Amino acid sequence: MGGAIGEILTPAVGVALSPIPIIAVILMLFSAKAKTNGPAFVGGWIAGILIIEALVLIFADPANVSGEDGDPSTTASVIQLGLGILLLLLAVKQWRSRPKGGAEPVMPKWMATIDKTTPLVAMGSARFFPASTQKT
Repeated sequence: MGGAIGEILTPAVGVALSPIPIIAVILMLFSAKAKTNGPAFVGGWIAGILIIEALVLIFADPANVSGEDGDPSTTASVIQLGLGILLLLLAVKQWRSRPKGGAEPVMPKWMATIDKTTPLVAMGSARFFPASTQKT
């Protein structure tokens, strides 16, 4: 069990320190509704992480993850390979959509509309900010 916790600890810290939610909280703290939107966003972000962890604990079957002799199962290897390819394709897409030459980069829509966000929307959107590294 200690080995499993050790393997998941690094990615968990990476998710927790992801820069996009931190940027969103900073922008919300400088908005007109900072006292309500900031804590609502952080609460939604933490709740989202806890819900995902709970679902993994409930539905993940350890027998399907580890194969014989402690090696990863074929299913786990295929999932890792698929996620790696997906991340590589997203990186290529983002690289190709960057501003060319001296062009001014466009501000993402979520950053432009953060001042008009309600606490409920801030809490609910907390789980979508890590996915919004692409231009929307």
